[in-house]
Amino acid sequence: MISLLLAGCTPEPRAPDCQTFASTPSDDPADWNVGPGSYTPVLSDVRFVVPSDALPVTPQASNNNVSILVAEETLFLAWRTAPSHFADVGTEMHVVSSTDDGAHWDFEHTIALGSDVREPALLLLDGQVSLHFFQGGTNPFAFEPRAIWRSVRCAPGEWTDEIIEEGDDERVVWDLKVRDGRPLRTSYTGDHYGKGELEIHLETSDDGGATWYPVGTDPTFSGGSSESAIELTAAGDLWAVTRNEDGDATGKGSMLCTAPASDLGAWDCPAVSDPERYDSPELLRHGDELWLLARRDIGGPFGEDGGLLEYSARPKTSALYRIDQENRQVEHVMDIPGAGDTAFPQARRTGPHTFLVANYTSPLDDPDITWLEGQTSPLGTQIYLATLTFE
Repeated sequence: MISLLLAGCTPEPRAPDCQTFASTPSDDPADWNVGPGSYTPVLSDVRFVVPSDALPVTPQASNNNVSILVAEETLFLAWRTAPSHFADVGTEMHVVSSTDDGAHWDFEHTIALGSDVREPALLLLDGQVSLHFFQGGTNPFAFEPRAIWRSVRCAPGEWTDEIIEEGDDERVVWDLKVRDGRPLRTSYTGDHYGKGELEIHLETSDDGGATWYPVGTDPTFSGGSSESAIELTAAGDLWAVTRNEDGDATGKGSMLCTAPASDLGAWDCPAVSDPERYDSPELLRHGDELWLLARRDIGGPFGEDGGLLEYSARPKTSALYRIDQENRQVEHVMDIPGAGDTAFPQARRTGPHTFLVANYTSPLDDPDITWLEGQTSPLGTQIYLATLTFE
């Protein structure tokens, strides 16, 4: 157990001196009335925002892990920037904001810990905006999660000093959502890239995201899965897509799990993994339909060879999938812009039929570049925004 507070103010669940926002537009699908009928997803042209002359900071070559948040009229953007895809002492995490849909950006915050920082998650809870992320190591060839950190926004450009979350210092947070006013997050612990002995945790918080405790049984799932995206149906049941990269008795690839509204922590997962691998999964709901944004492995599936080297040597893109709830399957719908080192999609609701999507990619002029080539290319990666509309 660790608890370390750096110099500065202590982030309280709702500090009275900090700016608060109304949750508009709401990101909770339960707050939107989507009429009956058949809808077709359409993605707008993308607009690259990192790097950009409109930014108040200078990003490095690699720009990937990204989070977005819409609070009233303000758009927040947080991302990881580093010399390459891999861990580095020079890694930084920037937060910027915009009140004109990204035409101009204002400086908010920069994280620089002298080690890797990844998986930013911006959260609007009880009116306050906070940033959650995990600190990694400095070895580019190792996965070394050290701690989960949190910082609260008090005013434009003013954030509390980062505080390490109490608990497992090797925990990695993946998905973070607020549903029916209740925060839900998934995280995973264990020997990633080891023996496939990982545990997924579904957690909630009663103090504005400062501390977290399990929802139902903990761990929620044990096996080879790590990254896990969640969403709730209109009835309140939970669906999850997990990345089973390490492999277990079910195989390798991914898993599509469910849990009843009465016990969101009681995950029911298949006996056999889907051999397709959906990296960096992001689930969203439009009406009664569930949709998945994730990386697509061109030339896969991953489960047939199960090797990370073979996987790394194949091209990648980003894609939108539909969740076939009746048959419990993932259906590919369409690719979205992405090449080489790509896919950390984030989707935030902006209207009854629209979602703002953020994602990263290697330059799009070489669609056949492999994942590993994209990760090591001096051309780096860029972040774009686009609008996903259900027509």
